Amino acid sequence: MPRAGLRSGHQGFTLVEMMVGLAVGLFVSLAAISVFVSTRTLQTVSSAGTRMGENSRLAMELLHKDLRSGGFLGCKATLSDPPVNLLVAGNPRFLDTVTDMPGIRGYRGTGTGFSPALNATLAALTPNANSDFISVRVPVEPLSLGLSTPMTSASGAPQVGVSTAGNTIQSGAILLIANCKAAALFQVTEASPATTGNLLHAVGGTFNPGNSTDNFQQVFRGDSAVYRLQTNHYYIAPGTHAGTNSMWRLAFPNPTDPTAAPVPEEVVQGIDRMVISYGLDKGDLTANRYVTADNVGTAWGGVVAVRLQLLSTTVNDGVTLTPQAASFAGGTVSSTDHRLRNQVTEVVTLRNNAP
Repeated sequence: MPRAGLRSGHQGFTLVEMMVGLAVGLFVSLAAISVFVSTRTLQTVSSAGTRMGENSRLAMELLHKDLRSGGFLGCKATLSDPPVNLLVAGNPRFLDTVTDMPGIRGYRGTGTGFSPALNATLAALTPNANSDFISVRVPVEPLSLGLSTPMTSASGAPQVGVSTAGNTIQSGAILLIANCKAAALFQVTEASPATTGNLLHAVGGTFNPGNSTDNFQQVFRGDSAVYRLQTNHYYIAPGTHAGTNSMWRLAFPNPTDPTAAPVPEEVVQGIDRMVISYGLDKGDLTANRYVTADNVGTAWGGVVAVRLQLLSTTVNDGVTLTPQAASFAGGTVSSTDHRLRNQVTEVVTLRNNAP
C-alpha cells in the first residue's frame, strides 16, 4: 500500500510558534522578577523604617527618663535652698555649683559652634554644631540607701549597711545625702565603700573633682538616705556607621569606675539632629514660653519643661530612589544620600523643677 500520502505523527515547532513561546516565557519571567524586586524593595524600606522608628523611640526614652529625674536634690532641698556642696567647684563635666543646682544645662548649636560656648572638656567631644547639647544631673542605682548608724558629728563619715541590697557604691562616686531638713553633695574617698559601708569623704587626694571640705554643716541621722548622682551629657556626633550621625552620651563620673576617665558612648544610631527648647515658668506653675538654650540666661531654675525634636534617619543608604528633603524644627533639611528621615517631637516635664 502506498505511503506517500500519509502525514508523519512527529512534527516540530514552527519558527513563529517558537518565537511566540519565547516571548511569553520572557514576559512571565520579567513579571516574576518585577514582583520579586518590588517585594524586596518594599521589604527593605519597611525594615529600614521600622528600625528608624525604634531608634527614635529609644533616644526619646533615654532623654525622657533623665529629664524627668534630673535635678533631684532630696525631699527637702529646693533651688532657693540648695544642698551644702562639699565638692571642689568648677568641674566641667559635673553640674556641682550653686548656679547649676537645677541639674540641667543646655547649649544651642549654631552651625559653627555652641551658645553658650562649651568648655574645653566638652568641646573636645567634637559634637555636631548643627544640633544642640544638653547636660542633666540624675540619680542612678543604687537609688536610695538608708544610714545604718547615725552620724556623731558634721564631719563624720556616713555609714550604710554593707549587706544592703543595691549597695554597689564605689570609691570616687558622687553622692547626695539628704533628709527632709537638709542635704549635701560629696565624693566618696573610702577605698571599698561597698565592703565597709563607710562613706569617708576626705579632702584632697587625686579624686576628680574631690572634696573642698569634709563638713556637712549638719549631723545626719537615721532618717537620712544617700543617693548616687552622675551627670549625663547628650549630643550628636558622627556615628560608627559610615555616613551617619548618632546620639552619644558622656557619663560623669564613669559608671564602671568613678576613678577612671569617662568614656563617650554611642547610645543610639541614626539620630541625625537634635533641637531642644526650654519651657520657662513666670510664676503661674506652667511653661509660659519656650526658648533656645542661649536665651535661658541664668534662669535654669525656672525651666519646668523641655521640648525635644529629633531628626532620625535610616542607618543604611540606598533606601530611597532619590535624595529626600525632610521638614525639621520649622525648616527643611536637605540631603545627598538615599536615606529615609523622620522628625519626632516630645515635651517632657521636669518633675524636680516643676512646682
